[in-house]
This record gives sequence, structure tokens and C-alpha cells, in this order.
Amino acid sequence: MYLSKVTLAPSCDMANILLKLQRNGAYSSHQLLWQLFTQEEQRQFIFRQEQAVNGLPTFFVLSLNEPSLNSDIFQVKSKEFEPKLHEGQRLAFKLRVNPTICITDTNGHSKRHDVLMHAKYQMKHENGTIVDVKRHMDQAAHQWICDEKRLEHWGMQLDSLPEIEAYTQHKTLKKLGHRLQFSSVDFQGVLTLTQPEKFLSQYANGFGRAKALGCGLMLIRSI
Repeated sequence: MYLSKVTLAPSCDMANILLKLQRNGAYSSHQLLWQLFTQEEQRQFIFRQEQAVNGLPTFFVLSLNEPSLNSDIFQVKSKEFEPKLHEGQRLAFKLRVNPTICITDTNGHSKRHDVLMHAKYQMKHENGTIVDVKRHMDQAAHQWICDEKRLEHWGMQLDSLPEIEAYTQHKTLKKLGHRLQFSSVDFQGVLTLTQPEKFLSQYANGFGRAKALGCGLMLIRSI
């Protein structure tokens, strides 16, 4: 695996690139970064977008293959990513995820729902206040990431309730005019590895859904 830090290089295309990113959000970011992997027919990378002090986007990219380092529009710093992990190791982490749940209706039909929007709808249906809605959404987000089966599948435990740094509602335009909406939550906390191999396998694939749209990449450091 390779972990890369990608920024936009000064170029005559920068203004147009920034306009596309502003208009179409995560989908445009995904398409833009794919230019670093022109040899791939299927996406084999996940990414996280952050805003630098100068207002320009910075991308952290985890990929199976090394990205192209010769680009007219990018500045790329890349290194092989082979973390040495062991059972019981504690890691500080930052994770942006798209939490979803599967809900079965009265007719027995199952449908996947955005956890946060579902929680928001519930409270508005009950005429909850803004404070009530925020609290219920936070509880839903924490319940999702603290699910024991999910954490076991990821090969990790949480040392404490992670902090919610941000909640974002995304709207992005895909091909043929199809508009996609999804929510993301930024968590920050400390985890303990219970099954390092399982964790590393999940790490490579990304956590949760909407991985092609900037979710799922966990940033970690030993503590």
C-alpha cells in the first residue's frame, strides 16, 4: 500500500479545477484523483479531503499502487505504507465515515438509510427542538461506531467514546445528472487493536460506505 499527500500544483487549470470541486464536491474530487492512477480500470484507492490554511484542498490518499509522481496539476508526496501492528497496541485515530443502517419496514422490505438523516427525521417527526435533534444525531452516530459486532469485524476496540469533530451533509452531481446525497461524520479518538491482521485488511479496504466519495480512510498514529 501507499499513503500519499496530494495538493494542487500552481497551473493555468487551477481555477477551473477549484470551480469543479466547489460545484460537484466529493465526486469531482474522486474523478480528479483518479488521474493519478491512469493504469487502473477500477478504483483501488480511498481518500480524505481537508482544507489547508491557504484555502486550497489537501488530499490524503491510500492506494494499492503508487500514484503517478509526474503530474502537471498535482504535487504528490508518496511513501510505502506498511505499519507494524500488534495485539493490544493503542492508536490515536481520525476517521471520516458515512454511517448507514438497514431498516425493515412493516411489509418486510429492507432498505439502507443514512443513520444521521434517519435520526434527524425521527426527532423532527416528534417535534424535537434543535438541541434535541443535535443530541439524537450524536447518539445515533456514536451508537453506529460503538457497535460491538462492527468493532469486532474491524479487529479493534474503542478506549472511550470518540469525539465527533464534524457532521457534513454532502450533495454531489454524478453522471447523467444523477444527484447523490449522503452524510459524513468525522470521529476522533483512541482505539486498541484486538486482531491486527483483520484491522489492517479492513484498513486497506476502508471503513463504512461512500469510500469512493472521500469516506473510509482512517488516519492513525501510535501513542
